[in-house]
Amino acid sequence: MKINNAKLTRVNTPLTSFSGTIVEPVGKVMLPLSLGSYLKRVTKMVKFLIVNAPFAYNVILGRPSLNSFQAIASTYHLKLKFSTPNGIGEEVGDQRQARECYTTL
Repeated sequence: MKINNAKLTRVNTPLTSFSGTIVEPVGKVMLPLSLGSYLKRVTKMVKFLIVNAPFAYNVILGRPSLNSFQAIASTYHLKLKFSTPNGIGEEVGDQRQARECYTTL
Protein backbone atom coordinates (compact mmCIF):
# COMPACT_ATOMS: atom_id res chain seq x y z
CA MET A 1 0.00 0.00 0.00
CA LYS A 2 3.07 2.22 0.10
CA ILE A 3 2.29 3.70 3.52
CA ASN A 4 5.14 5.72 4.97
CA ASN A 5 6.52 3.97 8.08
CA ALA A 6 6.53 7.33 9.87
CA LYS A 7 2.70 7.25 9.78
CA LEU A 8 2.54 3.83 11.47
CA THR A 9 1.98 3.47 15.19
CA ARG A 10 3.68 0.57 16.94
CA VAL A 11 1.61 -2.48 17.90
CA ASN A 12 2.83 -4.97 20.51
CA THR A 13 0.10 -7.57 20.07
CA PRO A 14 0.82 -10.50 17.72
CA LEU A 15 -1.96 -11.85 15.50
CA THR A 16 -2.83 -15.43 14.66
CA SER A 17 -3.11 -16.01 10.91
CA PHE A 18 -5.76 -18.17 9.26
CA SER A 19 -3.22 -21.00 9.12
CA GLY A 20 -2.54 -20.71 12.86
CA THR A 21 0.91 -19.12 12.61
CA ILE A 22 1.83 -16.01 14.57
CA VAL A 23 2.07 -12.78 12.56
CA GLU A 24 3.69 -9.64 13.98
CA PRO A 25 1.93 -6.47 12.75
CA VAL A 26 4.20 -3.89 11.13
CA GLY A 27 2.07 -1.21 12.81
CA LYS A 28 -1.34 0.43 12.77
CA VAL A 29 -2.61 3.46 10.89
CA MET A 30 -5.84 5.46 10.70
CA LEU A 31 -7.06 5.82 7.11
CA PRO A 32 -10.27 7.09 5.52
CA LEU A 33 -12.45 4.28 4.17
CA SER A 34 -15.25 5.08 1.72
CA LEU A 35 -18.07 2.67 0.96
CA GLY A 36 -20.68 3.06 -1.77
CA SER A 37 -20.90 5.27 -4.81
CA TYR A 38 -22.06 8.78 -5.69
CA LEU A 39 -25.04 9.79 -3.52
CA LYS A 40 -24.99 6.65 -1.41
CA ARG A 41 -21.40 6.94 -0.20
CA VAL A 42 -20.15 7.21 3.36
CA THR A 43 -16.58 7.78 4.59
CA LYS A 44 -15.18 7.09 8.05
CA MET A 45 -11.73 6.97 9.62
CA VAL A 46 -10.81 3.34 10.30
CA LYS A 47 -7.87 1.85 12.19
CA PHE A 48 -5.98 -0.72 10.12
CA LEU A 49 -3.34 -3.18 11.32
CA ILE A 50 -0.61 -3.54 8.68
CA VAL A 51 0.92 -7.01 8.23
CA ASN A 52 3.34 -8.57 5.77
CA ALA A 53 1.52 -11.77 4.90
CA PRO A 54 0.35 -13.49 1.69
CA PHE A 55 -3.44 -13.15 2.00
CA ALA A 56 -6.08 -13.37 -0.70
CA TYR A 57 -7.60 -10.23 0.84
CA ASN A 58 -6.48 -6.61 0.57
CA VAL A 59 -8.27 -5.76 3.79
CA ILE A 60 -10.33 -7.49 6.45
CA LEU A 61 -12.98 -5.36 8.12
CA GLY A 62 -13.65 -6.31 11.71
CA ARG A 63 -16.77 -5.84 13.77
CA PRO A 64 -15.81 -2.37 15.08
CA SER A 65 -15.47 -1.03 11.52
CA LEU A 66 -18.62 -2.77 10.29
CA ASN A 67 -20.53 -1.43 13.31
CA SER A 68 -19.31 2.14 12.71
CA PHE A 69 -20.74 1.92 9.17
CA GLN A 70 -23.92 0.23 10.47
CA ALA A 71 -23.11 -2.44 7.88
CA ILE A 72 -24.64 -5.85 7.29
CA ALA A 73 -22.53 -8.40 5.39
CA SER A 74 -23.86 -11.38 3.45
CA THR A 75 -21.12 -13.78 2.40
CA TYR A 76 -23.67 -15.85 0.47
CA HIS A 77 -24.65 -12.86 -1.67
CA LEU A 78 -21.14 -11.29 -1.67
CA LYS A 79 -22.81 -8.07 -0.59
CA LEU A 80 -22.33 -5.44 2.10
CA LYS A 81 -25.19 -3.03 2.86
CA PHE A 82 -24.83 0.06 5.05
CA SER A 83 -26.61 3.27 6.04
CA THR A 84 -25.92 6.56 4.26
CA PRO A 85 -27.63 9.95 4.62
CA ASN A 86 -29.35 9.22 1.26
CA GLY A 87 -30.58 5.70 1.97
CA ILE A 88 -29.02 2.24 1.92
CA GLY A 89 -25.72 1.89 0.07
CA GLU A 90 -24.11 -1.35 -1.00
CA GLU A 91 -20.87 -2.92 -2.12
CA VAL A 92 -21.12 -6.05 -4.26
CA GLY A 93 -18.35 -8.63 -4.61
CA ASP A 94 -17.33 -10.48 -7.75
CA GLN A 95 -17.56 -14.30 -7.42
CA ARG A 96 -15.21 -14.96 -10.36
CA GLN A 97 -12.56 -12.58 -9.03
CA ALA A 98 -12.88 -14.05 -5.53
CA ARG A 99 -12.28 -17.56 -6.90
CA GLU A 100 -9.23 -16.36 -8.85
CA CYS A 101 -7.71 -15.00 -5.63
CA TYR A 102 -8.04 -18.41 -3.97
CA THR A 103 -6.54 -20.30 -6.90
CA THR A 104 -3.48 -18.02 -7.13
CA LEU A 105 -2.40 -18.66 -3.54
